Amino acid sequence: MSKNKVDNIWTKLSILLLNIFVVSGGATAATVPLMIKSFPTIDPTLVELTMTVSSLGIILFTPLSNLVADKIGIKKNVLLGLVIILISGVVPAFTNNFPLIFASRIGIGIGTGLLASYSQSLIIALYQGKEQQQLLGWSSVVQGLGMFLMTFFAGVLLTHGWHQAYWVNAIALPVLLMFAAFIPHTLKIEQPGNSNDVDVKGSKKIDGKIWLLAIFIFFFNTTFAFVSIRFASLIIEQGYGNAQNASTLLGIMSFAMAAGGFIFMAMPQAWKKFSLSISIAAGLIGFFIFTISKSLILSGVAVVLVGIAVSMTMVSTMSCVGMFTSPAQVPFSTSVVMTTANVGTLFAPYTAQILAKIFHNNSSQFTFVCGTVIFLLLLIFALGIGFNFQKLLYQKNK
Repeated sequence: MSKNKVDNIWTKLSILLLNIFVVSGGATAATVPLMIKSFPTIDPTLVELTMTVSSLGIILFTPLSNLVADKIGIKKNVLLGLVIILISGVVPAFTNNFPLIFASRIGIGIGTGLLASYSQSLIIALYQGKEQQQLLGWSSVVQGLGMFLMTFFAGVLLTHGWHQAYWVNAIALPVLLMFAAFIPHTLKIEQPGNSNDVDVKGSKKIDGKIWLLAIFIFFFNTTFAFVSIRFASLIIEQGYGNAQNASTLLGIMSFAMAAGGFIFMAMPQAWKKFSLSISIAAGLIGFFIFTISKSLILSGVAVVLVGIAVSMTMVSTMSCVGMFTSPAQVPFSTSVVMTTANVGTLFAPYTAQILAKIFHNNSSQFTFVCGTVIFLLLLIFALGIGFNFQKLLYQKNK
């Protein structure tokens, strides 16, 4: 194997590993009960917020990452994000100062925001055709397995005290070193023959098709997040499980997310235009099963379907971004889509609350009924994309 071929493999791996951090903010969620005991004078809700406050950093800094990259370059921007994640991630391992811990969790979000969009846009911009589709599929695999492994090792470290669990974030160090070693300093987002089709100002312009994808992914993420906030309550209310059962099934969802990446890669090229419809259909079936399930086994099937749906939907959406807009617009367009996805996740509890008030039904089962209806509407939208796929493709001279 030639040196160039080896470098190419390591370059791909360096980019793929960035996807670990896109979803790793909640890997230390199991520390919350012990942290609440360690900080008896702190409002428990505020302690719980340490697991979600990173979303604010992601929402603010994902779009800003493109401006930072314009100033210092893409490689330095990503390395800066990894350094911030590394430092912020291990801070709780050293201190009992709650304000500092809280600030470090925001730091996790800032670092993630700086690199999040490039975990996808680098694949879209640097690779084409089947190779691009395979790498996008692998990005979902890395996200799912990365989240599972980080959560698992955080649990192992937790046996030595909640502080120790935060050492799991040190995974940022080897990724940082790999990215520094195998990604060229001159890295730019452009593709042969397209470098001059959009000027610098145009690269920050968002096509109407991308805004529609952003709105789509907002509603998808806020609905998918119903699983995180209401699934445990659902199986308890229905009387066929407890919180530990829910935790186990949600852990299985990480494997299902990885499976979604493999399914996307294995899908025939001719089917790719309907990959979004297929993934949403899986989520729709999963949510419908939640509304009727009376057993852990059936709910387990639903969890797997929803896990496959979330990874396939995200990778299919990012694939659409790459094909529906110009190469120069890909980084900013990707950041906009990923930002709205995180906003959707952040607003999920409020979305569920608003639906409960409108229909005067606060049961967890009703939340999933609403989710089923939303998924049905999303499926109609996704089918519209599939049937009009050729018309939506970016054309240089259009």
